[in-house]
Amino acid sequence: MMLIIGPIIFALILGIIIGSQIKLNNNDTHFTLGAFIVILIAGIIVAWQSGNYPFYTDLPISTAFLSALIGIFVGKLIFARSK
Repeated sequence: MMLIIGPIIFALILGIIIGSQIKLNNNDTHFTLGAFIVILIAGIIVAWQSGNYPFYTDLPISTAFLSALIGIFVGKLIFARSK
């Protein structure tokens, strides 16, 4: 069993790029810690149901999807603090 790191790194970079471009212009729209937790749990459920790519046998969860989701959060948090 070997973890294939290429799709994970690519998805993380892509997630950070997408997360950095998310704009919340409306003052009424804000994410609380509870919203982040709910989105993360929903993302884990989707990644589990999606499964991994057919010839990857490392984990029964879609590691690329989960990595992209984490990248979106990281990108949004990093670039929200810099503005």
